[in-house]
Amino acid sequence: MLPPALVTAPPAASNAALWAAMIGAGSALLVSFLKDFLFEQLKERRTRQQSEADVYRQYLAPLCETCEKIIWRSKEVFIDKRHAFLKTSTLPLDFNAYKRLSTLYRIATLIGWIRGMNLELRALPRGKSNLATPISEQIAAFQKALADGPHVELHRLTRISALWSIDLSQLEQAQQVALAMRFEVEAHAATGGKLKPNPNHLRNLPVAEKLEICRRLAAYLARETGSKAPDEDVIKETVERAVGGLSYREALLYRDWQDALGDAMIERDPDSVRRFRIIGYEKFTVLLETEAPWFKVLAKSIDDIDFDEIDTSDFRSQQLRDLSAAVAAIVIGIAQTKDASLVDQGSLKAATRLRDAIAAAAPTTAT
Repeated sequence: MLPPALVTAPPAASNAALWAAMIGAGSALLVSFLKDFLFEQLKERRTRQQSEADVYRQYLAPLCETCEKIIWRSKEVFIDKRHAFLKTSTLPLDFNAYKRLSTLYRIATLIGWIRGMNLELRALPRGKSNLATPISEQIAAFQKALADGPHVELHRLTRISALWSIDLSQLEQAQQVALAMRFEVEAHAATGGKLKPNPNHLRNLPVAEKLEICRRLAAYLARETGSKAPDEDVIKETVERAVGGLSYREALLYRDWQDALGDAMIERDPDSVRRFRIIGYEKFTVLLETEAPWFKVLAKSIDDIDFDEIDTSDFRSQQLRDLSAAVAAIVIGIAQTKDASLVDQGSLKAATRLRDAIAAAAPTTAT
């Protein structure tokens, strides 16, 4: 019999002790990981989400108020049919000039509040400007109404092609959109780059120059679509209508231009929980006289829009409809969230009526 000192523990007991030690060490590491990393990450995420939500709500009240002001002005135009102030010749001149200018100020103010909110969100730790808020889609629709014009290009292509009996039906929708973009480039080249800066440039040209431009564009479309070019008699007969279809007015504020305009519309606010506030009306009127392209476009964006007799070459009327509908959707969207108390009930009713009126008019006014 061996002495007690020489007796060793059974292998099974030794393995159990080893596993227990390993499990203990692993548990300690896991607890340390959860405490020092995962829990801190979750805490930081909750803090960041709370900060983002706070910024959103800080800007939501003035943003909503600005939308309501735009809605009441848009209601005058699209529901009450009191849109004569858009014409620069309407008397009294001073009062109607004020109404146009104040309409632009309200639109620019909304652009400014959106820009201020995005800048403040971006300044947060790991911040971003595309936070998904309850009204993100409605704000995106507003920005799209200001910036996007592909439908305008397609409208012009369709109109001119029909005039010259050039068949587009063989092209898929995506191909038509691509052709519309190329035709736009060709039209600007044919008119020496003066088509967009001066919508009346073509109309004021001698007939011989109009015909030469139409011949070039008709040949281009025939070549691009594999169609037969229109006869010379057809081009001569349709030259004025073709010129009317090529001449157009629009007021696109591209996305980067919106950011630039928004930057100009805000200033630091030392007296508020918000970092930014909107500049005053007087400062805005000065900015509107500058040569910055975004202010030059904005300044003329609603002058002489005629809703009594729609000019099919003036796409600003549709843009104003789209913009107004998007602003109405923002207010309606806010009213459907927990921040509904910010929305004035009278403004909500006006927004709903405005949205419905614009939607109902779309099939008859769109061309």
